Amino acid sequence: MTGLSHYLLEHPIVTLLLICHFVSDFHLQSQTVADRKDTDKVYLGIHLMGVAFPLLLVTIFVPSIWRVTLLLLFSHAIIDSGKPHVAKWFKWNTLAIFLIDQALHVSIIFLLARLTEGTMLPTMLAGEVLNSILFLLLITKPTNVVFKLFFQKYQPQGTQKMDTIPGAGATIGHLERIVMSICIMFHQFASIGLVFTAKSIARYNKISESPTFAEYYLIGSLFSILSVLVAAWICLF
Repeated sequence: MTGLSHYLLEHPIVTLLLICHFVSDFHLQSQTVADRKDTDKVYLGIHLMGVAFPLLLVTIFVPSIWRVTLLLLFSHAIIDSGKPHVAKWFKWNTLAIFLIDQALHVSIIFLLARLTEGTMLPTMLAGEVLNSILFLLLITKPTNVVFKLFFQKYQPQGTQKMDTIPGAGATIGHLERIVMSICIMFHQFASIGLVFTAKSIARYNKISESPTFAEYYLIGSLFSILSVLVAAWICLF
């Protein structure tokens, strides 16, 4: 089944602006900033500087779209500053806030990108390169954030909580999805099983001793596979 990559190849500026969004809203935003920007204007300002940085770089390489990048920065500031007030009025939970927030940012990107029709990008910003960058961005930190929001209630609590080094789980998740991506690119789909075999061996004792952990582990593994396939459908197929 044909994915969205053909659309992105025909509209590389959309891909470029999506890259800016995911870099600023996920990869350049620390957990502290994400937690405190809704209540502390200083942290909101730090986040908006992170939003402005990739947009500024894009404007340097493609000066003709400066109006669009400026509008994106303003719209991001309006959405993020108004989000906590709207969430309080409607009593939305964290997941609903996250989904609506991301939907608004991405929708505005698609709408404003129409103003750039006919704009040529530098040769080094070829569509295939941009699609690959977007793919790698999607399967790393954004996937971790989405997993935590959707499946946090299944995480073992108390004495059943996973005894791992802080951040190790996220790093393993990044690496396993990158390895799976390489397997998909080279059409070595059977090799994906080796990734989860290695994980299962490392966690065999925990899986066999704790049914709760085993279920959480299986949810995480299946979500990793699904996220890579969805990102590949968007960016590569």
